[in-house]
Amino acid sequence: MRNSNVVLAVVVTFNRLDELKVCVAALKSQSYGSLNILVVNNGSTDGTKEWLTQQSDVIVINQENLGGAGGFYTGMKYMYDNGYEWLVMMDDDGIPDKNEIKNLIQSYDKVVSAVGKEVILNALVADKDDKDYTAFLWARGSRRTTKITELQKEQFFNDIHPFNGTLVKRSVIEKIGMIKKEMFIWGDEIEYFLRTKKNRFKIATVPSAVHLHPKSVNKNNYISFYNWKVPDVFGTRFICVHRNKGYIYSRYYGICGIIKYLIANTAIYVCNFQFKKWLLFIKYYFEGVFNYYK
Repeated sequence: MRNSNVVLAVVVTFNRLDELKVCVAALKSQSYGSLNILVVNNGSTDGTKEWLTQQSDVIVINQENLGGAGGFYTGMKYMYDNGYEWLVMMDDDGIPDKNEIKNLIQSYDKVVSAVGKEVILNALVADKDDKDYTAFLWARGSRRTTKITELQKEQFFNDIHPFNGTLVKRSVIEKIGMIKKEMFIWGDEIEYFLRTKKNRFKIATVPSAVHLHPKSVNKNNYISFYNWKVPDVFGTRFICVHRNKGYIYSRYYGICGIIKYLIANTAIYVCNFQFKKWLLFIKYYFEGVFNYYK
């Protein structure tokens, strides 16, 4: 039987036991009483599995490493199959403020009434080491401030930093489906929110709900051409970034978007004499364009 008040908090973890302990402790201290906690362990080898066996009040799913996308898919599917009405998602290095979930739930109907549509809500993601500012920048082109006190002057706004304190209602999942687990990492959250918008739902951040997270620090070197640049990386990140971009551009930006990304990255790799990477870029990019995920 479905309980409309119970929230399932899903934490995806991989080899970050110390951070996970802090996150779970913060969830156990939430002021919202009707809360279950699920940890999806992506094949950690640092003692996470053993520690989780000692947490009698935490639901645990151990699986192979399926990335953030596969972890959140597992959590979302568990929520749906077990009749929960609400889902809150977060990474293991996030720390929810004690009133985060309560403020998200209490804001839901107010935001729906204001925008006239169902929504996905997000907490305001603050830098855990400098709580005066957000942990992430806003989307390119946004003029929104990163200063927390300024952001908290609004009841809600339509920028978002998923999946860090992200509240999703069952009825939304019924209409737009689940996270694309094949994406593994780097792009699954972007695709899910583009899908949300395509289906004419709204997304919003609720500043009264605060979620602490380490500041985003990009340690990659970059190669560039004109004002375009891409990370000079290889391996899993390279594959996921370009394959997932191919999928996203083909589904949400059309032929012009596909061509623009193709030309920009071709120019970057060719002008930097990285021909092997260019060939691999073509391979993985078009796998995404044609939705070919192994």
